[in-house]
Amino acid sequence: MTTKTEQQILQEVRERLNPPTDKEFDQVAARWLFGKNGPKMLAHAPWSFLLTKIMWKKGEEPWAN
Repeated sequence: MTTKTEQQILQEVRERLNPPTDKEFDQVAARWLFGKNGPKMLAHAPWSFLLTKIMWKKGEEPWAN
């Protein structure tokens, strides 16, 4: 029986990793931020605008002037 070195084990793990795509990441983030309305928010508003609205405090928004 042969034993695997740490490098071989790490290489096998790297080969099986499947990181999420940007689209999948955006969908998960939208569901986390907006719950069941996440897909609707992504479909009807630019993502950068949604993030900007979340980051600004009430009354400090540039569009509120």
